[in-house]
Amino acid sequence: MYGEWLVLINTLYNLAILTFTAKVTRVHVKNTRLLMSSICSSLIAVIGGQKLIIILLSFIVLIGIAFHFKIRSFQKQGPIVLVATIVIGGLLTALQPYLKNLSVIHFMLICIVLAIGYLAVFYKQWGFVKLERVSGQFVFDTTLKIFDVAIPLSAFVDTGNQCIEPLSGKPVHFVSYTALRPHLPIAMRKALSEWQESDPYDVSMFSADYQRLIRFIHVNTVQEQTVVLGFRFDEWLIKGETSQVKADEYIVLTKKAKNFPHSTAAILHFSALSNNS
Repeated sequence: MYGEWLVLINTLYNLAILTFTAKVTRVHVKNTRLLMSSICSSLIAVIGGQKLIIILLSFIVLIGIAFHFKIRSFQKQGPIVLVATIVIGGLLTALQPYLKNLSVIHFMLICIVLAIGYLAVFYKQWGFVKLERVSGQFVFDTTLKIFDVAIPLSAFVDTGNQCIEPLSGKPVHFVSYTALRPHLPIAMRKALSEWQESDPYDVSMFSADYQRLIRFIHVNTVQEQTVVLGFRFDEWLIKGETSQVKADEYIVLTKKAKNFPHSTAAILHFSALSNNS
């Protein structure tokens, strides 16, 4: 009877791991195929014992039946199954001293619930890490030339940033004022500190040279539409596999840059992807 319980527990573990792997790798597999793979692998593991060759054979059968006996399956699904197995095995090993006094049925139910729950959390975290990795591909080293100075900035291309300067239709980018402040001329910093959001069209505190660079940008926020100052820059070098230079476009300086993705100093207009995709 003990052997049958082992087969059942192993089958349920294998089924949870295969379901997790199929979701992570975005492969559609029939439930009957997953179940058949789980049962066959479990039988081999329980009957053959804890020998290295048996464990390897059980692993091959588990992957092969579920995802077909192809090299590509062992390369793509194999590592995921291995990681999930190690994670679940480590969790249950750590908890075993606290569960040893339970009945077989209670022990099995708790282990299955823990395994499924942990894999669900692991799956969500896996998706988050994958999203971070993908979005990280939109981070570039750049050099912004404005106000007669060249400023190195890390920048993130935000596909949701479609803000444009209304008269010319040129892209508008958002730059951290904190990152730019040490490089700005004293006269510019003084004018920016005197400018008031409540009266955005009053730019008399800026010199005539700076006023020629200013455009009024309408930005939609959650609560209302606000008017901010946009400044035309000379050029912006965006480094990548294929570098590009953007010229005579606009930046908006923002003091709320703590939530910029990947701790970057600037959010580029989506058009910056055109030569870097």
